Amino acid sequence: MCYDLGMKKILFFFAFALTFTLLPAYALARENVDYWYIKDFQSDITVNRDSSIDVVENIVADCGTAQKHGIFRVLPTVQYLESGKQKSRVELKSITDFDGKPYNYSGSSDPFKNTITWKIGDEDIWVSSVNNYRISYSVKNALRHQEDKDELYWNLSGNFWDIPIDSFTATIHLPEGVTRENSELNVYSGDFGEKNALEPTYNFVDDNTLRVEYPHTLNLGGGITSSIAFPIGFVEPYVPSFLEKYGTYFSYLLPILIFLLCIKLWRKYGRDPKVNPTVAPEFEIPEKLSPIEMGLVYSDGTLKTNYISASIINLAVNGFIKIKQIEEKGFLRQPDFEFERVKQSSPTSVAEKVLLDRLFSASDKTKLSALKNNFYVHLSDIKSKGSGFLEKKKFLVAHSKTLSYVFWGLGLPALLISFFFMFFSMHLFLSLLISAIIILVFAPLMRKRTEEGHILFRRIQGFKLYLDKAEKYRQRYLEKENVFEKLLPYAIMFGITREWIKKMKDIYGEKYFATYHPVWFYGAGIASFNADSFSSAISSVSSNMATTMSSSPSSSGTGGGGFSGGGGGGGGGGGW
Repeated sequence: MCYDLGMKKILFFFAFALTFTLLPAYALARENVDYWYIKDFQSDITVNRDSSIDVVENIVADCGTAQKHGIFRVLPTVQYLESGKQKSRVELKSITDFDGKPYNYSGSSDPFKNTITWKIGDEDIWVSSVNNYRISYSVKNALRHQEDKDELYWNLSGNFWDIPIDSFTATIHLPEGVTRENSELNVYSGDFGEKNALEPTYNFVDDNTLRVEYPHTLNLGGGITSSIAFPIGFVEPYVPSFLEKYGTYFSYLLPILIFLLCIKLWRKYGRDPKVNPTVAPEFEIPEKLSPIEMGLVYSDGTLKTNYISASIINLAVNGFIKIKQIEEKGFLRQPDFEFERVKQSSPTSVAEKVLLDRLFSASDKTKLSALKNNFYVHLSDIKSKGSGFLEKKKFLVAHSKTLSYVFWGLGLPALLISFFFMFFSMHLFLSLLISAIIILVFAPLMRKRTEEGHILFRRIQGFKLYLDKAEKYRQRYLEKENVFEKLLPYAIMFGITREWIKKMKDIYGEKYFATYHPVWFYGAGIASFNADSFSSAISSVSSNMATTMSSSPSSSGTGGGGFSGGGGGGGGGGGW
């Protein structure tokens, strides 16, 4: 008997000593603290019949000898269900100390993360030691409703605190009629996704009040979640307000308003005058326009690089310059060309006059390679002179593209910005996306031609039709002299050089090109001509001119079922 009593004392002492040996250091009294931690966290939750809950959190936080400002609390505003997201509207009531004295705080929401944050404290005020915080708020649409039951599935403590919690208690007041007998209770604990790693204690303190306690330290990532399911009929499903229910659809008014505004602006500033839409073949150069000027009308004021190369060929065809192809040297070397001014008089086209003067501003000879990174500065002057001439003739509307540029400037950024909203509001994303597309569709439509300009545009289309269908008008080509050279620049302007030369070969025959030697184009590798070689040569010189003369100097730089953490509520916080 004495032996048994002695063994019991030894075992009791051993168990007592082992308990203190294995007890984590953080469960003991904290000494020499110089960081934030929560000494005690008590949450009081009241479940209402309208599926909302009222929450009062009493937080005793200690930062010891450290000089801090306060704490912050982060709460989610959605629950993630199998059927999708359930929005839970959080409304703050007050933030005070335990005596009811208000704290300074700032609130912010993050629509991308679906969270709301309250930062408690003042940047100009330092605090230390123990501080008491009482946060009172309500959450609408907090309960989950299923066909056969309603459920409060709620993260009581939050798994995302960045400071430890030494003691946690939650008291849950259930609606009248919901009792321990007719409800099903589960409590989950541990890190996010775990089931019951911490083993908190929980019990009903009266018929419809549940208390969950964990008098040990909740380390970072740890949390406690409760699931209380009960029969339907004790609470009413949440009824959203009109704005909550349909407010997101109001965003679709934006594209409707944008469309109506675009229509109004287009009718006033962008709609072309009504003219005969029929396009008939045009057998002569409309208005005897140079390729640059014809191109400006064709593209409604846009100067394209092939218009420049086409007009250089036109200057050569009309005897103002000669073009010499320089022999290629070196591996993969691109051919170079030399331009020589042979006539000092000026062409009748104001745009070509500027082009000719800028090409030979220094001497009567210049190489294409010498124009690279230099000639592009003259393009705006050439365009200005050509557009000015066409505006005086009432073929173009001055600044007709300004509104078009404005639409592009608004539509493209709106298109990019819309994708940022895809992650938190599909309705707003679609609204912005549709609005941006409407603006971009109207952007090119805002260019406007005069009635005379629209008639000329139709004639230019007919002139292109004449070049495109050359074989159909074979006899007309055969009856004219030098029609090949005369119309070559315009084929370059329309971008149909190879196709058009092939048609000329079919009309005039290979023999024509075998004996054809233009006086304005000579040099290495082009001593004899056939349709294919001439097409390659012309395409080469025009494409080289287009890319070289429009190039600008390049720039360089450097650039550089249930689980812990599930359900609604929870969130986290920290100190600052």
